[in-house]
Formats: sequence, C-alpha cells, structure tokens
Amino acid sequence: MVIATALLAVPAVDAAPTGARIVSAAWGLNNGNKCPSGETGLDNIPVTFNWFIRTSTIAVDDFVITRDDGTTVHPTCALQYPPDEANELQTVNLIGDFGDPAAARPITVTVVGGLDGHPPKGNSWRPISPGLTQSIVQIEAGPDIADVWMLNPRLLAGDKNACTIGGSFVRVAWSNGMTAYPEGTEIGDAVVQSYRALFTLPNGKVINVRPLAVADLADHSTTAMDDNMHDLCLSRLPVGAVLTEVRVGANFLQDPNGDPNRVQHFKVRR
Repeated sequence: MVIATALLAVPAVDAAPTGARIVSAAWGLNNGNKCPSGETGLDNIPVTFNWFIRTSTIAVDDFVITRDDGTTVHPTCALQYPPDEANELQTVNLIGDFGDPAAARPITVTVVGGLDGHPPKGNSWRPISPGLTQSIVQIEAGPDIADVWMLNPRLLAGDKNACTIGGSFVRVAWSNGMTAYPEGTEIGDAVVQSYRALFTLPNGKVINVRPLAVADLADHSTTAMDDNMHDLCLSRLPVGAVLTEVRVGANFLQDPNGDPNRVQHFKVRR
C-alpha cells in the first residue's frame, strides 16, 4: 500500500553498521575528467563508503587502483565533489589515469592510508584502518544503489537542497552521478513515481511507500556535475517502522557515460 496521509509518529532509528567499509566503487568516465590542478583527459572512480570521510584526511596516496595487468596507480586527485554537502561525505571521487577499456582496466581500489571517518549519524571522527578493498564496477555498467539510510533533522540542518515536504526522509546513495535516462537532464516525475521505500512495522507487516518528492537536485550549475545522492521525501511514518528496502525500476537513470540503471531492489543492511 502507499502511505498517502501523514501519521503522527516517527520511525524507529536504524541500527548503524559496525565498522567502516567501501560499499561501491564504479568507473565513471574514461578520459573525460579533470583535476583542480589543471590535468585533463582523466578517468574517475567514485568510491562510496558506509561512513562519512573526514575531508582533511583525504590524500591521493590513501588509495591504490590495481589494473587487470597487475600494475597499480594512485589517483591524480581525490575529491569530495560533486557530492560536497555536509551530509554527503560518503563519497570520494578518485580522478586519474586508471586504464582504458581496450587495454588495462582498473579492477580494484584499496585504502592504504590513514583516513578518518564516522557513521552518518555519529559525531566523533575516528581512524579507519588501512586495507579496505573493493572490486570496481566496469565502465559499461549503469548506476546501482550503493547505500540507503534514514536522514534525521540534525543532518538536514542548513541543507539548501533538503526536502520541503514530508515528515520522514531517506538518503539514497548511488554508485555514480546520475541524471534522467535517456535525456541526461535533471530527474523529474517519472523517477519520483518509480521510487519505493519499504518499511517493516513491529507487527511484521511491510508497507510500500511512494515518495512525495525527491530532493537534493540541481545542486550544481550543470547536470554534468550531478552527484550520486537522492533524498526521498516521505509522509510521516507509523511508529516503529524500520526501513528495509528501496526499489527503482529499470531505465530511469543514467550515469555520466550514458549507461541506464537496472532494476534496483536494495536491501538495507541491519
């Protein structure tokens, strides 16, 4: 069923996963990116964590990209951009010469340096042990949902792109920046209508909630710089409701390479 009217209650708080991990690493563009220092014609690989990453601890030598021919390389720059808002610190965009689809392809990313982080709903930065590694989704694949969690009022404070309607809010982090498929424009009603958030109630019943709107849109000057975050604006939920899944139909979103998304049934980790 779809929740159509507000209920005077709040959902249960989701339990945060223990320990930092990489939830996604995806090859975005080949030879189509640049670094602030001026280098052009570079690749990019957005790396998304389940934790927020402290900007001041990010350095290029914190990350090693391994290619399928056994060679390794550090990124030329490592940025929290375009996901650059205070509640978007899950993603580090690695930019550099990582390989080529017709030659040596990047296949894994490994954290080898000293990053600091904390869970999205935490407050205290703490060290992340080196050694986290993740397979890299290849450039031909479309965007996938990488992480999903409930936003609370503290995380939305001061966010100019936050939901303006609704009483409950869900962050959906994708593996790559995305726009509407196939036009490459900012998303519209078709994507809003396709999203569904599933919640389990204390009695075991599952409710299927359609967003009233999707926020965190148009937060850069062009859609070419769209980030990998969407906020689902939901009606207020029944007391004790726990987020368990987010769904999206196929061929609604595309990554910067123009590849469309597959059907998404993302199960929320407990």
